[in-house]
Amino acid sequence: MAHSICSLRFQFIILVVDSIDRERLAITKEELYRMLAHEDLRKAAVLIFANKQDMKGCMTAAEISKYLTLSSIKDHPWHIQSCCALTGEGLCQGLEWMTSRIGVR
Repeated sequence: MAHSICSLRFQFIILVVDSIDRERLAITKEELYRMLAHEDLRKAAVLIFANKQDMKGCMTAAEISKYLTLSSIKDHPWHIQSCCALTGEGLCQGLEWMTSRIGVR
C-alpha cells in the first residue's frame, strides 16, 4: 500500500519540549528540522513551548533555543515560550504570538 500525504498547507507547527529531558533534545532537534523541510510545512510558523519550567534543574528557553539552533531558522517565523502545562503559565503568551501570526506569510 502506497503512503500518501494530503497536499494541505499548514500555518503552524507547535512543538512542546520537555525542559528537563536533556537526553531527548537531540531527537527533538532532528524532528524539528525534518518538519521544517516537509513540503506541506514550508511556510509554517513555529511555536515552541519550553515546558516544565517549574521543575528544578530545567533548561531555560534560551538554552533550548541555543541547542536547537533556532537562530539559524530564516525561512520560518519562530517563537519559543517558557511554560508550565500544569499551571498554565506561559501558555496564553505563546498562543497570543500564534494568533498574531494568523494570515501572515
